[in-house]
Amino acid sequence: MIFLAVLVDYWCSLSPKPPVPYPDNPVAPRKTTAKSTGKTSDSPPSAISTGGGFKVQVFYMAARSNNPNAPLKDALWFATYPIVPRTGDCVFRDGVYYLVERVFLYENLAAGWCADVEVSYYSRR
Repeated sequence: MIFLAVLVDYWCSLSPKPPVPYPDNPVAPRKTTAKSTGKTSDSPPSAISTGGGFKVQVFYMAARSNNPNAPLKDALWFATYPIVPRTGDCVFRDGVYYLVERVFLYENLAAGWCADVEVSYYSRR
């Protein structure tokens, strides 16, 4: 578990880099040849927004919180961040701060988002 947290912290500390243009890399923009129409297909993958951020799915489970000020209903939302939130980071939504408890990274970008982020209510401001 500690190794995973260290791996996530290391991965999140890396700044987003442009994809390497290898033929087998589905993320890299495709260059056209003289045989094609002359247009390049620079469409970004669905998990990375055009603003350079990363789409993550954030979920909060109300049953895990003992704080009386915590939201009473479970919540699930999608958000775009400049980096994937790390364990211990805080995220803000609808006037409430949430503490990131766990992060599940996806290697395959076909899911539409880069990570699942599990959060809990953050009572200290």
